Amino acid sequence: ITRLPRYLALHYRRFTKNNFFIEKNPTLVNFPVKNLELRDVLPLPERPAAAGGAAAGAPHADAFALSSKYDLVANLVHDGKAGSGSYRVHVHRRVEDIWYEVQDLTVTDILPQMVALSEAYFQV
Repeated sequence: ITRLPRYLALHYRRFTKNNFFIEKNPTLVNFPVKNLELRDVLPLPERPAAAGGAAAGAPHADAFALSSKYDLVANLVHDGKAGSGSYRVHVHRRVEDIWYEVQDLTVTDILPQMVALSEAYFQV
């Protein structure tokens, strides 16, 4: 790996199926909402080569290529049992630094601490 993508999508395997039924794993995953540092777990080079597809001299090209920190921007959560239940999403609005919870047609503010305590299913 010479460079990380702009967005990192993480899928957690919450559901397992055997011959008889589907189970949901309710384990809470401890993750940072801001500054997830991947340089600690991936052997990234100090100065990666110019990225293919990034125009030379493009604004933020160097910062993009060297970035190894991620902030969570969306968190998809499954509520309920395997085979039934509902989904809700937590979305971060960076301009205001506010988290919103969206479920069907309802949008409400939510604390970042509550985002980290949810049973995440998919994260961006």
